[in-house]
Amino acid sequence: MQLQELFIQERRYLKNVSPATISWYEQSFRAFSQSWETKELLGQRIAELLQAGLLPISINTYLRCLRAFLRWAKDEGHIQNVYAIPKLNCEQKIIPTLNSHSVRLLLEAKPKTSGERRIHVLSALLLDTGLRIDEALGLTREDVDLDNLLVRVRGKGGKHRVVPMSLELRRRMFPWLRSHDFELVFATRTGTKPIQRNLLRDFKLLGDRTGAASGVRFSFHTLRHTFAASYLRAGGNLFYLSRILGHSSIETTQRYLQSLGIADLQAVHNRLSPLTGDNRAAPDW
Repeated sequence: MQLQELFIQERRYLKNVSPATISWYEQSFRAFSQSWETKELLGQRIAELLQAGLLPISINTYLRCLRAFLRWAKDEGHIQNVYAIPKLNCEQKIIPTLNSHSVRLLLEAKPKTSGERRIHVLSALLLDTGLRIDEALGLTREDVDLDNLLVRVRGKGGKHRVVPMSLELRRRMFPWLRSHDFELVFATRTGTKPIQRNLLRDFKLLGDRTGAASGVRFSFHTLRHTFAASYLRAGGNLFYLSRILGHSSIETTQRYLQSLGIADLQAVHNRLSPLTGDNRAAPDW
């Protein structure tokens, strides 16, 4: 058994990583094959991938897998030394978010059918908590604590976390949960877990009908981005946000800072400065 196969097997059985993560490992190893064995071979392979038109951001994704693989191989005694794998420089793109007008259009929609109500409540949940779509679809009634305004989430790699919800979300969740008896919060009409592709279709129809989808990539992940950017605009703590989103590294959360403009920073500063609000002191002269 090759080292790559052993690495994937351990991650699957010992770390309980998701099928999507396994697929990422496999794609990364296919992209680099045995080119990881020396730094020179790795550099040559990176040059080939760039020449073939692969974007630096995509190559960096594969390199992140290789770093984890090499650390594991050294820790397990399969190799003696680990060389540094630098990140490629790539353009930092602004993460797309919905503006306040689009959010209002989305939340003020008047759903008529059960399917429309489901996608409407699901959208409100993602905007209020920043959950990933697969996390939201895995929620059960037991996970939603309306009394204490909490949502218990099973995240990537089997990691659990508790996420707060707002009073407004509770107001929307309560009638939705009362409307059906299924264990899954966002179950289909037969009680099964819905297919993401079908839900995304319904979500885009809602965006088109309300006008909320105008001028932005309209997806469930955009709602997660919108929550994160809104949280920071309101002066939210970056470390708290990282915990809410279930990020393993604060560096991942810092990407959302790119969505903030100088006006956002100024607004937060005006609210938090000791010279404003209740902390304001009178001049001593």
